[in-house]
Amino acid sequence: MMNFKTLFLIALFLTSPLAKADNFMMIMGGGGEPEGKDTIFDSTMKTFGDTLKTSNWRYQVSFNGGHPETEAIMTSKYNKSEAPVSSFTADSYKKMISEYKAKILMGEIKSGDQLMIMVNTHGAAKGTTGKTHLIAVSGGNATTDLNQLSGTPLVSMDDLEELVKLTNEKGIKLGIVDLSCHSGNTMALKTNAPNTCIITATGPKHYGYAGDSAFTGKFVKNLKKGETLESAFLAARAQAIDASFPMISTDENDQIVAEVYAAITPYLYYYDPKADKLSDYLIASSKDCVACTRDTQFKVLIDKITALQSASSGTKSGFNGEELKKLLTDYKAGQDAIIRQEQQLGVGMLTKTEAFVTTAMSSLKGKGGKPVAGKFSLSMSWSDIIRAEPDKVMASISKFNATEKDPGSQASAFAALEGWKAIKEKQTQILTQYPQMKDAKEQGLKIAKSIGQNRDTAEKIALQEKKFYDEMYRQKQSLNSNDPCRKIIF
Repeated sequence: MMNFKTLFLIALFLTSPLAKADNFMMIMGGGGEPEGKDTIFDSTMKTFGDTLKTSNWRYQVSFNGGHPETEAIMTSKYNKSEAPVSSFTADSYKKMISEYKAKILMGEIKSGDQLMIMVNTHGAAKGTTGKTHLIAVSGGNATTDLNQLSGTPLVSMDDLEELVKLTNEKGIKLGIVDLSCHSGNTMALKTNAPNTCIITATGPKHYGYAGDSAFTGKFVKNLKKGETLESAFLAARAQAIDASFPMISTDENDQIVAEVYAAITPYLYYYDPKADKLSDYLIASSKDCVACTRDTQFKVLIDKITALQSASSGTKSGFNGEELKKLLTDYKAGQDAIIRQEQQLGVGMLTKTEAFVTTAMSSLKGKGGKPVAGKFSLSMSWSDIIRAEPDKVMASISKFNATEKDPGSQASAFAALEGWKAIKEKQTQILTQYPQMKDAKEQGLKIAKSIGQNRDTAEKIALQEKKFYDEMYRQKQSLNSNDPCRKIIF
């Protein structure tokens, strides 16, 4: 027979925040796909939909729009959504974020609850503004430009920042899973967010991939009831077959990224007509200062692989880094050969910038008979200087000056004329010193392409990198149970 104290403890447990904790999820994506019946996201979304059917997560979905087979998956696999599935547009993206902020403020989502945000769409490289990166919504084709996603409407992952702040203030455990390309940029949302776990399909400088064999497919397959976000991430990362660099916002991952990400980045690049990061990288690396940094980073990377191999010798994992070192060394040699050819062409000088600043006086008098001065200021890269047509520009300026009556405009035109004379002189100087530079960029791209379509090489390196990462993570892994990636349980 239970005594009063036992009954009191049972009642206290049943009314505690832990007992009442609930799970909420926002599912968004599928944007930027060309016209057709289906999308590259379908397989992953089928798997995840099946998982959710047997879960206790309360969710809403804003996905795709305009692809019948994808829409059918949303209807059949996500029929427990708490609201009708909407097309993924800029308006629906912001609307869903606002709705979940309201749920928190009204107490529907409370301290101790779990909120997960799943984003599975095309993602752009980080621009010059914003903390994170842009992602594609429906209404355009992002696949013709996989870096900037020109041609499709975009929204920013920065829009989640207020939701991150609010969940952390309210003691809500937040998981953000960004499965898009360049998703490593979303790690910026972790700042001052101790209750937030962020998982990304790749690093800030790399593409992400769709399909069952890629990290995205492996992650949703490993996201099972009772699994932490960290355990699902580590299992998926080890199993994935793609040239990505998945990340998680744990201390262990942060240390690994700081130690090796920049160094290994070039060897996960490959040339492909539709997905080329290698050409621009090799052209940029033809600058002497960049080439030197590249060599230093490579040596540090090889040393770390060797040290890790030595440290794990005789252990259960028994990491062997010899294949990774060979693949990296061979791929670097191929890249170095191209960089040397581009250096001979002067390709690395194309981005060098020159500033042209000139002043001139008008031949006309201003108010009170005072002379009027004009100023010209322009910065140009060597590439732009080479392609400029200063004679045509100066002829146009001179024609303008012949009829100009305003002293100020005339003074500015005179200054511009002097500026373009200086640009012409610089152009002559460059082409005298580097006569081959006029076609250097085109030749540089041609040379870069000569390395071949080597996605297979990058993927072989990525497979070995995943073993390397896994061993580094294992050796660094702490018992910090307060890490949100270990506290958020699916």
